[in-house]
Amino acid sequence: MAVSTAGRGRFAVVGEPVVAVDLINTVAGPGSPLAEDLLSTDRDADAWWQIEGSRVPDGERPDLRALRRLRSALRETIEALVDGRPVPHAAVSDLNFFMQSVPASTRLLLTGTGLRAQTQWHEEYGGNPRLAFIAAQAAEFLADPARASRLRRCANPACLMIFVAVNPRRSWCAPGVCGNRVRVARHYRRAGGT
Repeated sequence: MAVSTAGRGRFAVVGEPVVAVDLINTVAGPGSPLAEDLLSTDRDADAWWQIEGSRVPDGERPDLRALRRLRSALRETIEALVDGRPVPHAAVSDLNFFMQSVPASTRLLLTGTGLRAQTQWHEEYGGNPRLAFIAAQAAEFLADPARASRLRRCANPACLMIFVAVNPRRSWCAPGVCGNRVRVARHYRRAGGT
């Protein structure tokens, strides 16, 4: 997993193993001095989908309110797990709603080189496959205690981003962003700066 800041504009940290983590990091958490919502307009959402599009099923981009509702449920769930608190029932209900709104089935296809499994999203139920995919991928990840235990909050006290520590020594949302800022500040203090 490579966390990248190149060519991402305002979306400085993307590329976590689970799309849900990228989604929750599009808004500062409660209590953050940075109250910016990177999905405040349809244009912002279009930019985010442009970055994440290859990681989710094809289909229409969902309504912005639905995307933000999913983000809220995911953030409540993930922050509860990271903080060691009980997961709110309402957040779980919302995640289940998104997963059930577009059921999926797997089909086996014959190709020129063998067999390939393909997921069929049943949009006839009225939901959005992209949102259903993000919720289902998150549910699979979060329900596995070994995987969910890798969720971490950035070690920079001024940052509230959450990431998946694939490497157990990782402590920054992005070494080139927060890691660098903290190291520079520490060096400045040691060198006699204020």
